[in-house]
Amino acid sequence: MKPAQRPHWWQVARVVLFCWAAGVAGAGSAAAERIRIGAEDDWRPYSYVVEGKPVGFAVDLARAAWAAAGIELELVPLPYARCMKEVDNGTLAGCFDTLRDARTEARYLWHKRPLFKARIAIYGRSNAPNTRPVDAAGLLGFRIGVTNGYDYGEAFDNDARMQRDVAPSDLISLRKLVAGRVDYALVFDRVAQQIASVHPELAKGFTQRGVLVEPLLYISFTKRMPGLEALIARFDAGLERVRQSGEYARIEARWR
Repeated sequence: MKPAQRPHWWQVARVVLFCWAAGVAGAGSAAAERIRIGAEDDWRPYSYVVEGKPVGFAVDLARAAWAAAGIELELVPLPYARCMKEVDNGTLAGCFDTLRDARTEARYLWHKRPLFKARIAIYGRSNAPNTRPVDAAGLLGFRIGVTNGYDYGEAFDNDARMQRDVAPSDLISLRKLVAGRVDYALVFDRVAQQIASVHPELAKGFTQRGVLVEPLLYISFTKRMPGLEALIARFDAGLERVRQSGEYARIEARWR
């Protein structure tokens, strides 16, 4: 029997090169199965932070949909205005929750079905002499409290006549309203209800006067990441599975 022959150096090199190439390909594939998305850090009950971790109705929906799509999700909690800047420059793949309309449509990539529908309410002071209902047209001539980086629908956002007073958060906007620094404040109604429950002394000073708009909310995706469309398509499929399985309804019931 002949003794085993030692492999030539070029055979060893070829095996090493093959293993290296396979490792690189595998790493690239693994990276494609993971996505970093920004989640607003102060928008209770939809998306906020508890002990450093994002929680909320929209957070649970996003996690469930990405899990159903087979993609690992990393959530980065940020103020909404900063979150959207990170999407604009391509540092983050996406951010939620974004109002999708003509002003935002061309700036981002979108999934097909919205995460959810919400209502932006118009709030006034409880002790104001004028208690009649107010719509978008009724805001003209008054100081309107809004939150930095938020969209409020085309009718309001495209009207340069609106006198906007920008606050860093909905809570600050409502504090300004109660203090008389603005005449009205625009806040999603469920957010205002949460603020009222946490700050009962503030809740006495404001009341809902009308509804501005009832928008659909989405994850907005950057256009600066090549190949992201394929992950968005998988997210759509995952969100549909969450709806069909009844998980969407269960998540909604937990946060109702």
